[in-house]
Amino acid sequence: MDFYHYVKPREFEQVLRSKLLQDLRSKVRAHFRDADILSFGSFPAGLYLPTSDMDIVMVSDKFMRGGNAKYDNRGAIYKFDAFLQKNNIAIQGSIEKIIGAKVPLVKWVDRVTGLKVDLSFENDTGLTAIKTFLDWKTQFPAMPILVTLIKQFLTMRGLNEPVNGGIGGFSMTCLVVSLLQAMPQVQSRSMVPEHHLGEILMEFFDLYGNEFNTVTTAIAFNPPGYIPKVSIHPLLLSNANPVIVSQPQSSL
Repeated sequence: MDFYHYVKPREFEQVLRSKLLQDLRSKVRAHFRDADILSFGSFPAGLYLPTSDMDIVMVSDKFMRGGNAKYDNRGAIYKFDAFLQKNNIAIQGSIEKIIGAKVPLVKWVDRVTGLKVDLSFENDTGLTAIKTFLDWKTQFPAMPILVTLIKQFLTMRGLNEPVNGGIGGFSMTCLVVSLLQAMPQVQSRSMVPEHHLGEILMEFFDLYGNEFNTVTTAIAFNPPGYIPKVSIHPLLLSNANPVIVSQPQSSL
């Protein structure tokens, strides 16, 4: 608890990150005209560490109205790289283009705040998850504490970047919530999770480190539980990562 209270988001950090977002949005609007910048992930959910990246997405007005994506190609990545350099937004030499990933990214370090920024294009998956994360925080007050500890555990080992084979905050939060949903003593209210954080943390490491079969099993939240990956799609059997679904037939 001492560690959580030491690293949990502070008011000045909220102001700093909000200012970064506002300034970037203003410059993007002036340059691209029909684009917007939106934040998702740990920042709007209030689950970030002081050193956490800012996860943002660039979306076209047409895409947000339900039309086809405009900035979802390799050309958009190079154009955004040029935009960052022209406007002196990033620390020199910090811009990195991740083109071959499942979700292409532009990564950089903000010149004013020193914060790391990850920007994706025309993807609203993270945006739709914000309300769910906020609801989970209300339902499980222990969740932010556990997520903070585990994220720091991963960061210390260089395992917090999905693009490098690690696991990101989105998936980490889902794994913690799934564990809390699956624990009978939590659901029966015979255990108050905030009073047994150490026990639940060890349950987390044991479940996902020793017991959970990532080859065959997927995680569901509505209703909560585990389902065979093959029931979603046979090709997922070749993916040795936990697949997280909201309903048995709909993938997040």
